[in-house]
Amino acid sequence: MAKFARDEFVSCPPQRVFDLLCDLDRLSEFSHMTVGIRNGPGRAIATGDRFEQVVKVLGVEFDSEWEVTSVVPGSLIRIEGRSHSNGKASLTQRITPEGGGCSRVTFDVDYDPPFGVLGELADKVLLERRSEEDAEKILAALKVLCEAVPVA
Repeated sequence: MAKFARDEFVSCPPQRVFDLLCDLDRLSEFSHMTVGIRNGPGRAIATGDRFEQVVKVLGVEFDSEWEVTSVVPGSLIRIEGRSHSNGKASLTQRITPEGGGCSRVTFDVDYDPPFGVLGELADKVLLERRSEEDAEKILAALKVLCEAVPVA
């Protein structure tokens, strides 16, 4: 299992970040790898919700099924998923106040790549650093999106 964490300082209140992260219809606006969401709840996510995500990695589309396992309003979202090729992942998104109406967003990622031993080898050689870079890009895009509206 691979694990990593990334964080980003965002100049907007935690609730704004949380609301954006809870809106699956907006996921592709900050997640460059997200091609689409299917069977989402059509509202802000809640514990127990399930949805399907289509992502594109290295030019290949993958389907994955996710379940929201924990939501703490304004501060935490945890989802766990499985790809159709037997990869597994969990993502914990934490939003903490930083003072002055700002936030720190942290992504904790744990995953087992698909395709067993071959997937683990490919992950070490090709994908591990790419996964970390993808998380950094997603956080940077989330920051831009959150900061696009001035704090009142």
